[in-house]
Amino acid sequence: MATIHRARLGGFFLAFLSLGSHLLDREVGPLVWLLLGLSFLVYPHLVRAVLKRGRPSAQASLNWLCVDSGLLGVWSAALGYPLWISFTLLICHAAAVLHYMGRLATVLIVLSFVLPGMMWLGLSATALQPLTGPLTTGLCMLSLTLYLYTVSDMAFRRIIELRKASATLRVNEQALLDANAALQLQMAEVNTLQAQLREQANRDALTGLYNRRYLDSTLPRELARCERDGEALCLMLIDIDYFKKINDTLGHPAGDAVLRHLAELLTARARVADMTCRYGGEEFVVVMPGMSLATACERAEAWREDFAGTDRVVGDAPIRATLSVGIVCHARGSITAQQLIQRADQALYRAKAEGRNRVAVWDAQSPAAAS
Repeated sequence: MATIHRARLGGFFLAFLSLGSHLLDREVGPLVWLLLGLSFLVYPHLVRAVLKRGRPSAQASLNWLCVDSGLLGVWSAALGYPLWISFTLLICHAAAVLHYMGRLATVLIVLSFVLPGMMWLGLSATALQPLTGPLTTGLCMLSLTLYLYTVSDMAFRRIIELRKASATLRVNEQALLDANAALQLQMAEVNTLQAQLREQANRDALTGLYNRRYLDSTLPRELARCERDGEALCLMLIDIDYFKKINDTLGHPAGDAVLRHLAELLTARARVADMTCRYGGEEFVVVMPGMSLATACERAEAWREDFAGTDRVVGDAPIRATLSVGIVCHARGSITAQQLIQRADQALYRAKAEGRNRVAVWDAQSPAAAS
């Protein structure tokens, strides 16, 4: 807004000089001089005052520029369209509007200059007087040169400012991209740490198997999925026989070695779909979705035989241990995860009661199951 006001003041002052020199040659009366002063010295300040009182907008500025153009057109027509004056007024005004408003606004300005002037010319029957004196011609040429130079200089300065702003924007954009990349890297590291923490929270520190917390949260979902898909689900509850005796006679390092050995044996023979957990102490749980009871019994017997037939040496002390396994297989109906583990525990209890180092299958008709 302030830039347009300065351009209006400068342009109207140059127009006052050119028109004034032309009027000197024509020896007009004081009324014409008064109108000239009001039009080119007072009018720009009135426009500024009106614009400051209202809400500034591009449309309001364009409207007043059209009024400017109409005023210039009427003065050109009233003087008989002196060639240099009319050309200077139109070109300077159109160039300024093109610089600030664009091509469409420039077309409106040209029409605003031509139409009111032609109407004045038609109503007043003013004769065309295209010639101007040497002083007026010189002032018009000087005014045209100065105004176009000023507008071009302002355009150049705007280009420089835009280039600086663009360079700053590119620097800021690159800094933002770098910051975003660093943030993405940090987020990836945080996600990795969170995944590691979740994994650690779900893993037994000694054996590396899933812990009871993970089993309690996962088994209900897996059981529901097998029921929905019509798959059988077998569950083994495995216990190391006389494990307390190993700890009491050979020490906890020997007991830990036995636990790790059983975890390695279960992991090596388990399927990808199986879930192997340390249930607590010397008890382990293996969840086997989609496996038949016969296959689960074969696998349990193989694990039991391999574990019993392996000699373990801790220090100088040989260690032999055996397993008792309780198996339950659920194929139809509805059952909770807790009920499934209870049935496996009942089968394990029967395996221990029958002498240990054996595999027992849950039977609904057994005394333990009936109780």
